Amino acid sequence: MNLPPDLLPAWLLLAAHALLALVVAVAVRAAPWRSLAGNGLEHVFGGALVALALLWNLEAGVQPGLGFHFLGVTVLTLMFGWSLASVGTVLVGLLLCLLGRGEPATLGIDLLLTAVLPVTVSHYVQRLVTERLPHNPFIYIFLGGFAGAIVAGLATVLALSAVLVASGGYAFGRIASDYLPFLPLYLFPEGLMNGMLTSVFVGMRPGWLRSYDEDSYLKS
Repeated sequence: MNLPPDLLPAWLLLAAHALLALVVAVAVRAAPWRSLAGNGLEHVFGGALVALALLWNLEAGVQPGLGFHFLGVTVLTLMFGWSLASVGTVLVGLLLCLLGRGEPATLGIDLLLTAVLPVTVSHYVQRLVTERLPHNPFIYIFLGGFAGAIVAGLATVLALSAVLVASGGYAFGRIASDYLPFLPLYLFPEGLMNGMLTSVFVGMRPGWLRSYDEDSYLKS
């Protein structure tokens, strides 16, 4: 979301960098690298990150630091799991920053809000769907893909708003009037995009979805 550094205190930016480094270390250690290579999905992972980088270049802003861009991380999480999706999104963010599409000073807080947070929310929505609900492809697509992306996008926007208000970057009234009214225009397309991609992969490339057990869902 390209947060300007002057909107946030220096201590928060440093803390965000430290927390992001910790999350990345945990994710790298937990990532199933051998499984990724063993299933021949390295090219799929790389292609997904390229597509994500292109998607993240499309951003609409209403005020400095108050912008919307499609996340696309829910389907990435369904494909590769929390750890690989976290590492992948951080790599994309680093690449875009190197290309001048982000502020190095706010990279930590940016990636915590637009990468780690929505990936984590998507992961837990998917776990809830898998563990608590019937194994039905429609439920997986609609709740895991479509609804999961909406919840992840909502969490990102609300967390960003809370951080900016708490740090004094913006008054709540300004965010409520200039930013939050655009939420429906952002959340539905985000859900639709992730839901459609999930549907395509379930139908044509179920092996690309690490969270989807084709035998279990088809038997149900």
